[in-house]
Amino acid sequence: MNRAMTKVFIIMAVLFVALIANLTWIMAVRAEWYRDRPENKRSIAQEMKIKRGDILGYDGTVMAGTERRSGYYYRDYPNGTLAPQLLGYDSVRYGRSGVEARFNDELTGQASDLGVQNWVDKVLGRRPQGADLKLTIVPAVQRVAQSQLQGQKGAIVALDPTTGALIASASAPTYDPARLEARWSALSKDPDAPLLNRPTQGLYVPGSSFKVVTASGGLDTGKVTPDTDFVDTGTYVVFGGKVTNYGGAVYGPNDFTLAMTLSINTTFAKVGNLLGRKRLISAAEKYGFYQTPPLDLPEGEVVPSGRYGKKGLLAPGAFMDPLDVAWAACGQERVLATPLQMALVAGGVANGGRVMKPYLLDQILAPDGSVVRRTQPEQWLVATRAATADELSSMMQNVVNAGTATAAALQGIQVAGKTGTAEKGDGSNLAWFIGFAPADDPKVAVAVVIEETQSTGGEAAAPLAAAVIKQALAQPDLP
Repeated sequence: MNRAMTKVFIIMAVLFVALIANLTWIMAVRAEWYRDRPENKRSIAQEMKIKRGDILGYDGTVMAGTERRSGYYYRDYPNGTLAPQLLGYDSVRYGRSGVEARFNDELTGQASDLGVQNWVDKVLGRRPQGADLKLTIVPAVQRVAQSQLQGQKGAIVALDPTTGALIASASAPTYDPARLEARWSALSKDPDAPLLNRPTQGLYVPGSSFKVVTASGGLDTGKVTPDTDFVDTGTYVVFGGKVTNYGGAVYGPNDFTLAMTLSINTTFAKVGNLLGRKRLISAAEKYGFYQTPPLDLPEGEVVPSGRYGKKGLLAPGAFMDPLDVAWAACGQERVLATPLQMALVAGGVANGGRVMKPYLLDQILAPDGSVVRRTQPEQWLVATRAATADELSSMMQNVVNAGTATAAALQGIQVAGKTGTAEKGDGSNLAWFIGFAPADDPKVAVAVVIEETQSTGGEAAAPLAAAVIKQALAQPDLP
C-alpha cells in the first residue's frame, strides 16, 4: 500500500512541477506573445484606452493620428491614406499589423526606454502616454508612388542606397485603414489581396532585372568583362533544353555590355553556366537572397528571396542542372524575389557594392518631444567589389540611354537601370524596373513591379520609376 501511495505522490509531484513550468512559460516567456495575439481582445481593448502615439512621415506629416470616441482612442488619418500596408492596422477585432504591431510598446508608452516621465507613470500606476514614431517615408514621394500604381496591381519601393532608409513603399491594390473593420470581410477575401504588403511579402519572378546579379557574379569572378564577346543565334541549347530570347529575337554578335543593354537571354544563360550553380547562388546571397531583409516589421511580414519549391524556400545548395542554371541566370526558373530585395540589389550597385541595412524608423519621440531613439545607418552586406559596381553602373546607364529602359530617362539626370519582363505562361507578364539616380552620385534606388500586364518592363515599369525618382530628387531633404 505504501509503495502505491509513493507512486501516486511521485506522479502528482511531477504533474505539479510540469504545471508550474507551463504557467511560468506562459506568464513570463510567452506573455508578450499572448498579449499581442489578435484573439486577446481584452489586452487590445485596455491599450485602446491609451492615447496612441502618432506615426509621422519624414517631413512631420501625420500619417496616423488618434481620435477619442466613448472613452477609447481610434486611429485617424488626417492626411489621407499613405502606405497603409506598411503602417498596418490597429483593430480591437482583428489585431495589429505592420508598424502598428512592431512598435506597439512604443506607441502605447509601455517600452522601457521612453524617458523619466514614462518611468514615473509606471511607478505611480498612471496610464502611460504613447510615443510618436517618425518614419523615413517621405509623404510627397509616397503619394507619387501610390498614384503611379493606381488601377494596377504591383509595388514600388524607393530607398536611399547610401543609408538604407526606406523613402517610399507602395502596394496596389490598396485599402483605406479608416474603413478596415467595416470592410474586413471583403478585404480579407479579395483575391487581389489588398491587405498584402507587396513590397516585402510579394514574391515575384524577377525576370531580367536579376541579370544585374548574374552580371555581378560574372564580373567579380573574372569569368567575363564588359567587353567579352558572344554570338547569339536566338537559341542556346543546353542539357536537353534551350534558352530563347524574349519575343524570339536574334541579336547576332554582341559583347557583354550590349547583352545587358538589350537584355539578351542567351548570353546571360551562357554566363550563368560559366559561373556554375555555386557561384551564381553565391552572387545572389551576397545581395541578400536566402536571408530575410532586416527591416523592422513583424515576423512573416518580410520574406526572403531565392529559389522556391513546393514547400517553400529551397536551400542555397539545392540541386540545379545546367538548364536550371541557365534560366536562373536570366531571372526565371524557380527564382522569386520581393520588390524590397530588388531595390536592395539596385542600391548595392549604387553604393559601390555595399548593401545597407534597410530601415523605416528614423526616430522615436517621447511624449515631451525628446528623441529617445534614432536609427543609425548600418552596412548589411558586401555584394561586390567597388570596381565591379562601377562597371555595372556604366552598363546599367547604357540600358537607360540606348536599351530597353529609355522610358526611365530623365532630362539632366543620368539614370542607371535594368528592366525585366517575366512571362507567366498565361499570356500575361510581370514587368520590372530596378535602378538608381543620379548615376554619378546616387540619392535614390527604386524597384517597380507590375502584375498581369501585356507590356514589358520598359513599357510598364520604367516610366513609373522615372516619376518616383524625379519626385524624390526634387525633395529638399531625404533621410
